[in-house]
Amino acid sequence: MRRNLRRNRNAPSTAEANEALIEQIRANVAFEHIVVSVLAGAGVCSAILLTLRVGALLITGSLSVSTLLSALFASVVFLFLFFLVGFAAGAAIVTPLFRALEKSRRRSGWPYGAAALGVAAASLIAATAVPAAQGPSLAAVVSVIAASIVTSIIFARRMAPHWAAAEAAEREAAAAPLGFRLPQR
Repeated sequence: MRRNLRRNRNAPSTAEANEALIEQIRANVAFEHIVVSVLAGAGVCSAILLTLRVGALLITGSLSVSTLLSALFASVVFLFLFFLVGFAAGAAIVTPLFRALEKSRRRSGWPYGAAALGVAAASLIAATAVPAAQGPSLAAVVSVIAASIVTSIIFARRMAPHWAAAEAAEREAAAAPLGFRLPQR
């Protein structure tokens, strides 16, 4: 009995399947770097906020154990909020942005910095729109913006070796003899 060995025309080729798998792996690696960058940015945000609040308490002469604990608690709460917003933004905004930029082979940190500042601005606007809460303090605004910039810088620095390797692989594939070229996107 002879089997029908013809391929399904709608099924992706092996090269296309491999390319899709590589693209998914790159996106997963980028998301892991986003999470690490957001964690570092949340720590920076919390440290900046704590430093500014303790400095304000020292300047006004109202530093006590209770005010110090209050500032510490506020900075820890801010750390959790920054991480949650950053994680959500990483999943909803930055990962699709990475995929789009990777398809067009644009590998630089400034789009991620712009996205981080956009998320920071939207978060600060949302914090002022809550009717029951007072708006964020100047220390909170400064720490969120600074931490967003630091987060995008950390992400770009962590991704630089991956971007360099991808560019080297693309140059190598373009220089390979015709019979040995890997399929390009």
